[in-house]
Amino acid sequence: MVILCMLDKNNKKIKLWNSDFLRKGDVILAFILRGLFITSLIISIVRGRFDLIPISAVSFILTFIPSILERSIRVSLPASFQVVLLIFIFGAQFLGEIFDYYERFWWWDLLLHGWSGVLLGLVGFILVYILNEASDVGVVMSPFFVAFFAFCFAVTCGVVWEVFEYLMDIIFGTDMQKSGLQDTMGDLIIDTAGALIISVNGFFTLRDKKKNTLNNAISGFMKKNPDMEKRIEDQLHNQSKN
Repeated sequence: MVILCMLDKNNKKIKLWNSDFLRKGDVILAFILRGLFITSLIISIVRGRFDLIPISAVSFILTFIPSILERSIRVSLPASFQVVLLIFIFGAQFLGEIFDYYERFWWWDLLLHGWSGVLLGLVGFILVYILNEASDVGVVMSPFFVAFFAFCFAVTCGVVWEVFEYLMDIIFGTDMQKSGLQDTMGDLIIDTAGALIISVNGFFTLRDKKKNTLNNAISGFMKKNPDMEKRIEDQLHNQSKN
């Protein structure tokens, strides 16, 4: 990770970009986004923009995803991952839907879906990597199948999101699908491309044991969750008894 620093009055370096800095930024950013979405919800009601009300409400709920994940599956997410996720929600929902960036900039939708494909591919990669490392699983997958799982996980999440957009448009009268089928298929193609990039990268990372960004991300996650493999092994062991 690149470290930004400055010098204090004693010429000692003070780190400005580290895990502690990111953790504080993560919390502050979450509160700022929630405030923005609450504000947009109130403005939408006052102005009679009822199509934006469900988008603002759902966006507000999405900002709690990192903390929900940490509590529900008892993991400690890297602060950098949480910051990236919150920025993505801001770009997709606040700028994209509420401020209509999808219509103003033709490439905005492509950028965010490519970004989501990479993020979801990384999540899928970490999940199957943990299972692969747990000794009680009994099956060790090759680098190809680990990468293939990550790819399928990311694409499936992309499909679920498109179903969500369709339901929002049908039930609440929003315009999340924009041009309909063309928008949906374009989004899925970009999601697939992003997932493919991270999966190919992951395949070569595992096969050749390379040290790169993906490897650092997995290592960082495992360091923050040293008991993760043990918990998985215990759960599998208990299930086998039952």
